[in-house]
Amino acid sequence: MKEERILIVEDDLSIAENIQEILELLGYVNIDIANSANQCIKVIKKYRPDLIFMDIKLKGDKDGIELGEIVKQMVDAPLVFVTSYSDPTIIERAKRIAPAGFIVKPFNTNDIHAIVEIVLYNKRTKPTPEVAVVHGNESPFLVVDAVFIKADNAFERVLYDDIFYIEANGNMVTIYTKNRDYSIRKSMKEIEDILPSHLFLRVQKSYIVHLGQIESFNTKEIMLRQGGVIQVGRQYYNSFLAKLNTITES
Repeated sequence: MKEERILIVEDDLSIAENIQEILELLGYVNIDIANSANQCIKVIKKYRPDLIFMDIKLKGDKDGIELGEIVKQMVDAPLVFVTSYSDPTIIERAKRIAPAGFIVKPFNTNDIHAIVEIVLYNKRTKPTPEVAVVHGNESPFLVVDAVFIKADNAFERVLYDDIFYIEANGNMVTIYTKNRDYSIRKSMKEIEDILPSHLFLRVQKSYIVHLGQIESFNTKEIMLRQGGVIQVGRQYYNSFLAKLNTITES
């Protein structure tokens, strides 16, 4: 019996069960199946798989490559894409997230056996990276808890924790904070690059939210602690959900 946990992300149940059956014949017993991006994220949070099979042509807002980009931020598990397509464009997109391999449909037991054994062997024997210790004086910025925003003729210090959200309006953005609002000529991409990604997240084409300001949320809206409500873009929801520590009934 092999203890590694394997997740199969596939919206075609017959294919998912086929992979599961092959893995069970190979001695793997800890196998989970997810048929959507949302379910995949929930399973990863709960079980932290050692290997993930990901169908590229998933139904829904995100395909397997886009979901794979989110997954790689959540767990250090090798990703094997399952695909019926050998389109060079798809392969180039997939290469960006450095998958551990590809399985092309239709596959057989030997195909699954080879990829699983090689990928998990590489994972087990991969050297553990040294943990880099970053001291406060090694930050590229002298102030690490705030940003300085130019208002009138001076740069004003604004704590990250005092920023509620950022809204785009044409070629301007408005930064809503505890003390005042700042309207500046910047793109949302520029603001994303400036603000720390562990605190701020794009949740819609026109909105960036401070994760610490969230009071509650559902699949369509985010309710902020100061009373504001922000719509969540469908294509951003899974990235947003992956950033939060959540507890669900299942």
